[in-house]
Amino acid sequence: MAVYRSDQAQLTFGSETTPGAYPELASGAVLASGTVVNGVTTAAVPTGSSNFTISASGTTGSFVANVDIRIGPGVNGSGTTAESEVRRVIHVEGSPQVLYLDAPTAFSHPAGVDVDTVASITAVQNDMYITQVPGVYDTVDVPDPDMTIEPRYFLGTNSKRNYAIALRGQQSYTGSVAGIVLLDGKALRFPFGKVVTHTANSAAFSTAITLGANTVKGDVFVPVASSALSIAIGDLVVFGYVATAQSTSVMEVRKAVNAISSGTTGTLQLDNPLQFAHSSADALRKMAASPTYTHHIYETVDLDTVSWHVHMKDSSETAQNNFDRRYYGGLIGSASISADEGGMVSVSWDGVNFQGMKHNQLFKTNTTTYIPHAGLMSTIDSNDVVFPTNQPYFFSQGSVTMFGQEIARIRSFNITVSNGEEPRYYINKRLGDKRGPSEIREGRREYSMSATLALPDSQSNQATGTTLFKELLLEGGAGQLGFDIVVTFTRGTDDSITIHIPGNEDTANAQISSAAGIGSTGANEGLWQSGAIIRTAPHSITGDNPVQVDADILFRNIKIEINDSEYYYP
Repeated sequence: MAVYRSDQAQLTFGSETTPGAYPELASGAVLASGTVVNGVTTAAVPTGSSNFTISASGTTGSFVANVDIRIGPGVNGSGTTAESEVRRVIHVEGSPQVLYLDAPTAFSHPAGVDVDTVASITAVQNDMYITQVPGVYDTVDVPDPDMTIEPRYFLGTNSKRNYAIALRGQQSYTGSVAGIVLLDGKALRFPFGKVVTHTANSAAFSTAITLGANTVKGDVFVPVASSALSIAIGDLVVFGYVATAQSTSVMEVRKAVNAISSGTTGTLQLDNPLQFAHSSADALRKMAASPTYTHHIYETVDLDTVSWHVHMKDSSETAQNNFDRRYYGGLIGSASISADEGGMVSVSWDGVNFQGMKHNQLFKTNTTTYIPHAGLMSTIDSNDVVFPTNQPYFFSQGSVTMFGQEIARIRSFNITVSNGEEPRYYINKRLGDKRGPSEIREGRREYSMSATLALPDSQSNQATGTTLFKELLLEGGAGQLGFDIVVTFTRGTDDSITIHIPGNEDTANAQISSAAGIGSTGANEGLWQSGAIIRTAPHSITGDNPVQVDADILFRNIKIEINDSEYYYP
């Protein structure tokens, strides 16, 4: 008898345009044969919409709850070069009909877009975007719903001390992935903010290409007004090009899925949705070479959310038995970056709150009653994922600099961030058995670092050099400016991860030198423009030789730089 095995399960993730708007095109959606219901949208449907109105004049039949629909790509029955997506209708009301969806729309749709009922989805690889692998992981705490069931005790002669009825309350969706061994830096940015990708190789950029219109975050189909060069399938196109990546830049790189001939207009399809909006005044550039990329991870106030897809095969690998679950609206509230001597650099997503989920378990046993949160979606199998082939980052390849000097005898470190996230359950219309959070909001951000260091060689107590003990007693020094920390792991030539603490550039206070070319985070530097400050560092007498210190360090902000050959970071 076939069983589900942990070694035949797969977790992938992708970034969302707005919270809960999991991205996936629907070019492989198969219309409901013989029973198709169709209509057109009466107005534009922006990204993040949870409902929209269908034109009564364009509708054949009536939509009902618990059916799957495809929104787009055609406008009044024509066109294929536009975004489309599948959502489940969980409620219908009014005339003309208003359709309420199980999850917000991931793409922006104009007025007059076709809406059709669909029966299934045929896998199309270019449609799938929740295909990123965070790294090497062993276990996943999946965010299946935690149900609040409240027993209520009413008066009654037949109660006999037992509760009278159990009432349904709110649902919460919380998951985590511990000890992700990094093969690249794609798992790093979501606990902190945005990622800007650029290359210092200016020769890699060829003649500018003109955009045909403004784009919005999440666009996959981009209008091109004119192209001095032909664009072939697989070409890399740069959006928001600037010579150097500052915090205000929105530079990103995508791969072309279709071709556009030289000197013509057309619509360019990208391999992944855009992270930023771009103006038609901004010229695109076709990359003529494949240089090393630098990915800058900056803090932002509002964090982007993630979608997870868990795909499980049974031991017989029967496709009909695939067990798929998709979680959307995930905010990575707490995370840690750590490494120990003799080990590898790892990241943990310690707490991820989601807004909801969907799955492919459509029916109850022996009935045709749909299970709550069921719906159509693509099965993301291993052949739909490009797995990293890089070696991991090892602790032995790293260096840690504190207060301007390299610490040779560091044994371990752990950098943590807590975003103080809080799921909110507002008074609003609850439909389709959705009782998850209305939204998840970021709170105050807190950083800390713990490190175990063996003391350096002894020196005269009259020496002027900086030591951990002196920094502890100085409590950040004059004005509590503190000191800088730079953690670097170098895997090869132009292949490294560098963590800057603090993240702001402040040459006046000798924190991070502008010569490093790291730019500015754009974050406010705080009242005292402070760096790292040691809270505790007891120099205890233990059995360790040389004597070692467990330091607890407070810091205000962070910036991460990754150099590698990956053009796309989600």
